[in-house]
Amino acid sequence: MYEYFNYLDQLFKIIFQTSITGSILICFILIFRRFYKERIGIKFQYALWFLVILRLTIFKLPESTLSMFNLINKLGKNILLLIPNKEVHFGSMLEKGSSQANSMSNHDVILGTINSIDFSNNEINSYSLSSLTTLSLVWLIGAVFIFTYILFAYKKLRNKISSESIQNNIEFLDVLKYCQNKMKIKRDILLVETSSVKTPALLGYFNPMILIPTDIHKIISVDKLRYVFLHELSHFKRKDIVINWIIIFLKTIYWFNPIIHYGLRKMKEDMEICCDSLALSYTEDEEVAEYGFTIINLIEHFSKSVHLVGATSIVNNKSEVKRRIVMIKVFNKKAYRFSAMAVASLLVISGIALTDAKASANINGASNAVNVDKIDYAFVNDPNIIGEWQGVDFVENIEDFNVNDKKFKGDLYVKELNFTEDGKVAKTVFTWTKDHILNDADKTDSSYVIKDIDGSTYMFFQWKSGDYTIRGEKPCYYVLKKVSSTPSLNTNISGNEVETRADKVDYPFINDPEVIGKWDSVDFVEDINNFNPEKKSWNGDLYLNNLIFDENGKIENKNITWTKDLVLNTSDKTASKYIIKEINGSKYMFFEWKNGDYIERGATPWYYVLKQAK
Repeated sequence: MYEYFNYLDQLFKIIFQTSITGSILICFILIFRRFYKERIGIKFQYALWFLVILRLTIFKLPESTLSMFNLINKLGKNILLLIPNKEVHFGSMLEKGSSQANSMSNHDVILGTINSIDFSNNEINSYSLSSLTTLSLVWLIGAVFIFTYILFAYKKLRNKISSESIQNNIEFLDVLKYCQNKMKIKRDILLVETSSVKTPALLGYFNPMILIPTDIHKIISVDKLRYVFLHELSHFKRKDIVINWIIIFLKTIYWFNPIIHYGLRKMKEDMEICCDSLALSYTEDEEVAEYGFTIINLIEHFSKSVHLVGATSIVNNKSEVKRRIVMIKVFNKKAYRFSAMAVASLLVISGIALTDAKASANINGASNAVNVDKIDYAFVNDPNIIGEWQGVDFVENIEDFNVNDKKFKGDLYVKELNFTEDGKVAKTVFTWTKDHILNDADKTDSSYVIKDIDGSTYMFFQWKSGDYTIRGEKPCYYVLKKVSSTPSLNTNISGNEVETRADKVDYPFINDPEVIGKWDSVDFVEDINNFNPEKKSWNGDLYLNNLIFDENGKIENKNITWTKDLVLNTSDKTASKYIIKEINGSKYMFFEWKNGDYIERGATPWYYVLKQAK
């Protein structure tokens, strides 16, 4: 059950972040229209809204230095801070010894750490109910309720219309046929007279029908009815029924965001004006005024805005009629077409709106950490900490801990810590001194507090993971219970017994011309198949900047050597494989990274990805 909550949390985060970028784009479009509405046609204005549709439906877009979101990159980094989320990022991220978390730490040559794990993936398998889940559940319940209501209302409308009679008025049918011929629409479109609508509307895509009120003949003449049909057929020709359902879907998903609702409402208003323009393009110039009067006439016969689920009506919103009439008045058949300048402008705006901000991670050594602690403390002994400690809970505050009521319902990541008298924590990246647990990889200084509770000794270990270092969140606490004054030197943080590894390293040198030269680090991945040249997988800093292989089996500025297919470290007793692949016209090396996690902590090595320098 907790696993499903995790998936829901991750989905809601994506929806929430996408709603923010979508809202920013909507504000940009509204401001752009405010300043340039006199210079751009309605078709161009309407086309801009499709950028919003794409932005809200595609969660991951290409990164670009031209993206408008580079300007708000700092806001983007702190989006997660807007969501109350105290515990979801912690706990046992993976159960196995070769976990992603274990693979990230190293006390010898530090590559990067648990801080850099991409929490947008689905590999978090423990959970403690948090306020994020409450928000996620509220969002899901709201979306399901709204979507169910919409489907029910649509089905009710369809059922009611199915009982209505198909229009057999010869005059009406002749006018409809005339309009279809004029617009070159060969599809059969039914004409249904119904009391379910107060204004003409188009319903259905696969089996389209035009709905007209039962008293339509009292409102407008048969001759003026062709303007109504031209408008509704314009909706059909432009596939607006499909767009209408997409808008309904997005309103349901982003029901909590009023800016998105406002933007989508403006899109529907522009849709109607575009249909007016298309309909008018099939009339004579002197008929433009008559078309406008027909709409005014329809408006006068209903007292409130009309909303038909899944349908497109000739009049939806009375408040926008004035703008429509003005646009009809200034209608120009030539202006309805896209100019070359409009197309070019739309492409430019698409380039800045449909791309994401460039990733902030810097492979040249610059850190993207928010918090970097002082860690150069002298060792001061603390006899109370020495020994074996087992994880029992994970809490937001020390005072939240209750021996008889575990707060964290998932599987704890920190299952065991063994503190030795020389300032080390066995089989982990940590070191310690009195009152401090230090992580040289993450540059974190975590406090610890030891208390006697109900006859047992407990440690409250301040947990500074990526939520603290990268996202700036307040750290929570692991609660560990002391079970022995003698540390277990071969037990890792997951509570597994691991032995120090030593590979065979006495290999003869075999030349490999393909590997000779400089290779620059571009990524760090768990599996070779995970690498994507277009999307960096590793979100943190890369420890290894480059490798330079010379023709004599040495690697420049490194205490390691190489032979064909292997990189050898005689000091650490590791033999790391390398694999060279050509991808998209460039050569990449996948270098098996065997650091302290592999040697001491039993982790499965990950891979540095290096690109051949030109």
